[in-house]
Amino acid sequence: MSTMSFSIEENIKRDFTAWAKHAKKSKSDLFRDMIAIYQFNQQLDKNTDKYDALLGKLGIQSENELYEYLERDENYKDRIRHQRLSGHK
Repeated sequence: MSTMSFSIEENIKRDFTAWAKHAKKSKSDLFRDMIAIYQFNQQLDKNTDKYDALLGKLGIQSENELYEYLERDENYKDRIRHQRLSGHK
């Protein structure tokens, strides 16, 4: 492992130290956890953009419409045929 050094405001330093103490973790462990959360959120944003585009192509605009789509008793070919008939491509 390597060491990083950077400057932060005194109140952030106090908060960070308190968070680590409250979590019963070292500041290094807390920082690693924060990085993991940041990376997860970045991946989630990418996936959200990708799936929003796909849902738009399927004509799904709400969570209820998504659940209805998923719960239908249709196979893939039936769904594609209905999408073509309804004008969604």
